[in-house]
Amino acid sequence: MIPGTCYTILLSYLLVFISCKKEYSYEGGVIPVAVDSVVNIIPQPYVCQSCIGADVYVEGKWSFYNGANFYCGVIDTAIATPARNGFTFFGPSTCSADSGLVMTINIEPVILNQDVFNFTTTKTGMYYYDNAGQTYPFMTQPGLLFSLTIDNYIQQTRLMTGNFTGFVTKPNGQQTSLGGKFKVKIP
Repeated sequence: MIPGTCYTILLSYLLVFISCKKEYSYEGGVIPVAVDSVVNIIPQPYVCQSCIGADVYVEGKWSFYNGANFYCGVIDTAIATPARNGFTFFGPSTCSADSGLVMTINIEPVILNQDVFNFTTTKTGMYYYDNAGQTYPFMTQPGLLFSLTIDNYIQQTRLMTGNFTGFVTKPNGQQTSLGGKFKVKIP
């Protein structure tokens, strides 16, 4: 091979490799900033406008917190067992007519034929339903601690004020805690 030809080929390779080298110099002006296309979305707490200020005891209303999320609604139905040693109440969410709360409580050995104060039971079933998605976003399960306390029940007026707290499951099986309150007339 001719020495000049080798020199030319070698010089050609060097020019190709050197010309592909990225330059990192800055000549002045506004520095362009790369924008990351992945955005960290922080979930915002759920509180509908109708529930603002509803964290109080009002006859015919229920409410509960799940973390920073707040749910509230009305109690449109309450039923006592014939022996009056248990009761159920339920009603739709204030924010969505197709979702709501159902609670069933066994209070044996207490009977609702007298005033009751500060009585707590774990014989409680609770679920928050969503008819649109045909799911139960929150539901009690056997083995998970969940309790309801009757703060007071006045036999003469049949009004009951109480609260509930404990662990429930979500549709994905994950456990979460919630706590709430209610005020209901038990017929």
